[in-house]
Amino acid sequence: MIKSIRARLTLWYVAVFSVILAVSGFVVFSRLAESRYQQLDSRLELADRVLAASLKHEIEEHEGKAPGEASFRSVLVTIHQLTFPAQAVTIVQDGRKVGLKPNLGGRTISDDALHARRGGSWSEHGWRYSALQVDLRQHGTYLFVAGESELDTEHDVAALRRTFLLGVPIAVFLSALGGYWLARKSLAPVVVISQTVESITSRNLERRVPILNPGDELGLLSQTFNRLLERLGHAFEQQRRFMADASHELRTPVSVAHTATEVTLEQPHRTEGEYREALQIIDGQLKRLRRVVEDMFLLARADSGAVPLRWSKFYLDELLVDTAKAARVLGAQRDVDVDVEPMCEALCCADESLVRQMAMILLDNAVKYSQPEGRVTVRLRCGPSDYEIFVEDTGPGIPEEHRPFIFDRFYRVDTARSRASGTSSGAGLGLAIARWVAEAHHGTLRLESTGPSGSVFCATLPAGHSTRRNEIS
Repeated sequence: MIKSIRARLTLWYVAVFSVILAVSGFVVFSRLAESRYQQLDSRLELADRVLAASLKHEIEEHEGKAPGEASFRSVLVTIHQLTFPAQAVTIVQDGRKVGLKPNLGGRTISDDALHARRGGSWSEHGWRYSALQVDLRQHGTYLFVAGESELDTEHDVAALRRTFLLGVPIAVFLSALGGYWLARKSLAPVVVISQTVESITSRNLERRVPILNPGDELGLLSQTFNRLLERLGHAFEQQRRFMADASHELRTPVSVAHTATEVTLEQPHRTEGEYREALQIIDGQLKRLRRVVEDMFLLARADSGAVPLRWSKFYLDELLVDTAKAARVLGAQRDVDVDVEPMCEALCCADESLVRQMAMILLDNAVKYSQPEGRVTVRLRCGPSDYEIFVEDTGPGIPEEHRPFIFDRFYRVDTARSRASGTSSGAGLGLAIARWVAEAHHGTLRLESTGPSGSVFCATLPAGHSTRRNEIS
């Protein structure tokens, strides 16, 4: 099995070219050989017709006298000896020869050949013959037989055969060289692409495959590789940033708990209140650590597609009302009101726990970043094919330079929102989880608007008309 594409292309090219050349060569050779024999027949037929016309002329000149045979023999020996030097001609009348012209070699037509045919063309003993009968009324019927050796014609045909037998292998050999060169030149970009891709590692993902000709298939392949490398580079960059941010988020509560433990254990005797205070600090940090780990685990499972959606039918308006009640507890701690505008009845088919988690994340962020004595408003718009959930806060808004990154993992707009609102920043995973929940349900999550007076987030979920929901019903 030949592994090289270049060699296989060359072999296919040579095989196809050889078949085409052999078939076309055979057809051309056959036609040329046939043409040579047709030319021989034409010369013999022409000799017969010219001599027949000469005999008729001689007979007419001697009308009423002798048939003109003596004069006609003179014509055969003189004029037509020069006109048809290679042909031997015999004229027969009533079984007797009345005219005879040998060829340049002095050979005449044998009696066997004269009795073999009475018309048409034929070959015999290396000679080609042509016969023509002419009826001259009262002078009788004459048979003209012209013959010529086939040796010259056979030599020409043999020369043609040798030419083709020698020329075809040479042409195939030259085509093999040309095909190999063409395949090598055509596949040279593939070698460049493979070498470049082979040299790319996680350390130099910024390298790109050179595009020699953007208009051909290999150019499109190079562009596809470059787009793939760009996506891989982006994914690796996200992974590195994710690992760095995750390490930071995990290290902070561990460090705080470790510090609280060391400070508490520095002195051999502590009061119960001091132990309780240290344990409360450790407990808070462990809760934060557990929340970060759970969120990271959920996102990791989501990336691998290992989070199955538990589809069920429920009313989205009731879920939002229940979630708002839970958010009011958080809002009461910050003096932030959570209001729910009147909603239409919205039957939804989705994973209720995930949708509830998404709504709680949006409300928790809205409460956390709203100004004291602010307001969080929840609205639901029921469309023909989808539901839109709007969560509006009265926070400081999100600066424009941070807006493209707010759904990235571990991304936090500390200076714009957390510190302005006086809250402690979270891990930066909430909006990433909320967007994944929306997209897992074939919906979207977007920042609808933001400004100094607050921000509005909009989550879109399909209404209850999908095939999956029909299966559940």
